[in-house]
Amino acid sequence: MVALINAGAGIDNSEAAHAEAAANGQLDQRGQIVQVDPDAAAMEWLFIPAIIAMVAKTIMPETAESYTDSRCMELARAFVPVAEKYGWSGNTLAPEIGLAVAGFGFAAPAILAYRARKEAAKVDKIEQEKTEKNGS
Repeated sequence: MVALINAGAGIDNSEAAHAEAAANGQLDQRGQIVQVDPDAAAMEWLFIPAIIAMVAKTIMPETAESYTDSRCMELARAFVPVAEKYGWSGNTLAPEIGLAVAGFGFAAPAILAYRARKEAAKVDKIEQEKTEKNGS
């Protein structure tokens, strides 16, 4: 008798889980429950940390080890609650982000050239000071 009651409870639990999955859109075409990837929502936002990491590593290669894939995913996960709160979708922000990346890509050579000039000017100044000090 106990086995029959436990079997009935199992059927009820299975039906409840199936109904909940159906309500959440978690059924495949055959009606089987599909497990939801806990990072599915974060994947929608992963492009933002990935872009930030790409920009940072381009400007400052020494930061590369700080911008790992797992750290980018941590930041993407942090976007999810804020996005849900404000009703944002990564797909709706993609054109703006794309423009920012394109703009950075356009400006990056000038930024890097400026940094190189600034560094060269420092080296020249140091060399000039050494020459003046040794010449006097």
